[in-house]
Amino acid sequence: MQNEFISQYAHTWRVFTRLVNDFDDEAWLHTGRDATTPARLSFHILKSTKYYLGDLSDMKFRSGKSFEMNGQTAAEDELPSRNDILHGIDEYSRRTETWLSELDFMSANDGFPWAGKTKLALVIFLLRHSLYHLGELSCLLNESRNGNVEDNYVRALEGNL
Repeated sequence: MQNEFISQYAHTWRVFTRLVNDFDDEAWLHTGRDATTPARLSFHILKSTKYYLGDLSDMKFRSGKSFEMNGQTAAEDELPSRNDILHGIDEYSRRTETWLSELDFMSANDGFPWAGKTKLALVIFLLRHSLYHLGELSCLLNESRNGNVEDNYVRALEGNL
C-alpha cells in the first residue's frame, strides 16, 4: 500500500511541476484574484504539505523569502517566484516520499482529527487537498492561456507507469 501512495503522490508532484512551469511570470501573479492566484495557491499547497507532514523545520526559499509568511496577505513582491515554488516542490516531493515510507498507516491520527482517525485517512486527506488546489491551478492556467494548454495530468503520466 505504501508504494501505491508513494506513486500517486509522485504523480501529483509531477503535475504540480508542469503546471507551475506552464505559467508565465505575468500570469503567475495576476491571473485570478485575492487568494486564488497561481503564486498564492502554489504556496498554499506547499505550506499545507509542510503542516500535515508535521514538518517543524525552518525553511526558506532559494530566493531567501520566508516559508513562514502568510501567503494570503503577503505583498506581491514578497510572494514566492515560480523558481521558489519549483524548488519547494522538489523538496516536498522528497519529504513526502520519506514520510509515506516511514508511516504506520493504521496508527492513530491524533494531530488532525478533521482528516480522519488513522494516518491512512490523513494520507488520503492530504492527497485530496492537494488535488483540489491543483484543479484550481489548472483552471487558472487555462484562463491565462485562453484554453490553449496541454493536459498536464496526462503528460505527467508519460513514461511513469
